[in-house]
Amino acid sequence: MRALILTFLALVALQLVVAPPVDQKKKDGEDKKETPEELDDFGLEYGRYLQQVVQALEEDKEFAKKLENVSAEQIKSGHIAKELEFVKHNVRSKLDELKRMEVDRLRKLIREQMERTELGLNRKGVKIPKHLDIENPHSFEIEDLKKLIQTATKDLEEIDRQRREEFKKYELEKEAKYRESLRNMTEEQRKETEKHHEEMIQKHKDHPKVHHPGSKPQLEQVWEDQDHMPKEEFNPRTFFAMHDVNGDGHLDVEEVEAILLPEVKKLYNPNNEEDDPAEMEEEFHRMREHIFNETDAHLIGSTERYRYILIIGIDYVM
Repeated sequence: MRALILTFLALVALQLVVAPPVDQKKKDGEDKKETPEELDDFGLEYGRYLQQVVQALEEDKEFAKKLENVSAEQIKSGHIAKELEFVKHNVRSKLDELKRMEVDRLRKLIREQMERTELGLNRKGVKIPKHLDIENPHSFEIEDLKKLIQTATKDLEEIDRQRREEFKKYELEKEAKYRESLRNMTEEQRKETEKHHEEMIQKHKDHPKVHHPGSKPQLEQVWEDQDHMPKEEFNPRTFFAMHDVNGDGHLDVEEVEAILLPEVKKLYNPNNEEDDPAEMEEEFHRMREHIFNETDAHLIGSTERYRYILIIGIDYVM
C-alpha cells in the first residue's frame, strides 16, 4: 500500500519527515499486512483520505508506471493529475466512492461544530477544504487529484518547517536554561559546571567516522556489520532485497530508518549523559530527508524497484 504514496511524497520533496519513528520492537522479517485501521495520517487532517486515494491509484499499474517517468516538478505542480483520465474504470469508481466518503466526513465535522456552538455555526472559524473540489461532491476528477497533491505538498512542507522551528526553539531554551543555572552558582560551582559541560560537548564530538547517508561506504558498513556479509561481495540488488523486509519491492520509511540506525548510533546513545535523545531524533529526520532528496535529484526515469539502489552514493554504474 505504501509504494505509491512513497513515490508521491518522495518526488514532491515532502521527505516523509512526519512518518512514525523507528519501531525498535519490530522483528526482522516480520511481514505485517496493513489494514485500513493502520493507515498513517502523516499529521494531516485529511491524511487518511490521502492514503486511501493513493492505495486506489496503486491498483492501476499503468498509472503507477507513469509516475516513474515524470519529474518532481510535474508531480508537485499537479500536472500528473491529467493522467487520471486514463485510469481504469474500476479504480475511478473507487475514487468516486472515497471522495463521497470524505465529503460526508467533512459535513459531519461541520455539523458537530454547529452543535458545539450555542449560537450556531461560526463561519469565520470554518476552514474551506482545499484538498478536494467541493463544488463537485459526487465524483473524483482531475481537479481533485491536483488539489490533493498540491495541498498535501504545501501542508507537509509546513509541518516540516514547524518541526525545524520547534527543534531550534528547544535548542535555544536548553542553552538558556544552562546559562541561567550558572548565574545561580558560586564561582567555584560555576567553574566546575562549565568544565563538565565542555567535557560533555567534547565527549559527544568524539565518535566513530560518520558516513554520508546512503553513500557506498555507509551501506557497505551496514552490509558488513549488520548483515554480516563479506565487504567484497557487496551487491546493491542483494542489499535491497535483504532490507526490503516486507518484500513489497520498495524500501519504506521504516526500512530506510533501519539502514540509517547504525549511523545515527555513532552520534547518539540515549544512555550517555552527553547525548540528547531529542537531538538524536532530529538527526534521524535530517538523514531521512537527505535520502529522499537524493531520490528527487537522481532518480527521475528509473524503475520503482531499483529506485533506492540507484541513489546509494551514486557511485555504482548499474
